[in-house]
Amino acid sequence: MTSTAPAAAAPAASSAQERNSLNGCWILDRSRGNPSMRGYLETMGVNELAIQAHEKGDAEHDTLHTIQLDSKTLKMTKRSRVNADIVVQLELGKECNLSSNPNNSSSSSNSPQRPTKTSLAVSNHVGHVEIQSSLLTVNGMARVVDVKNFHKEKDEIFLVQQLTITNEAKGISH
Repeated sequence: MTSTAPAAAAPAASSAQERNSLNGCWILDRSRGNPSMRGYLETMGVNELAIQAHEKGDAEHDTLHTIQLDSKTLKMTKRSRVNADIVVQLELGKECNLSSNPNNSSSSSNSPQRPTKTSLAVSNHVGHVEIQSSLLTVNGMARVVDVKNFHKEKDEIFLVQQLTITNEAKGISH
């Protein structure tokens, strides 16, 4: 069974302009949904000590997501204490393959390559994006679905994220 408890984020700073898309900077709102990454990290095979360090870092510092989304491209930057600046840049509707050398982190043209991550982003409008990824973990291949939706309720504006990871070899999801 897949658990997709949503996490929510609020705009990082109030703005005189009315926000009507995912574009901009969002801060993780720990009072909404289930923002814990524990199940995700466990499914990836991360050891308990590293998970505890991740949770401590997340509790002590805000997590920011900066999103730039238009009809052709998606660029997201995630900044937290645990992740300095993770940048994802994808062309919508086009699969992106990242490869690495299986023996070390430096690649040369004579070294065999293996896929380590494949991602595909789709969006019908600037208030929604879905990123489907397959990545190599210590437990084998995992499939990740990350859905972000813009929501406005009364005077509140927020982003709802549903992050689901499935370990294909073990058949477990979170």
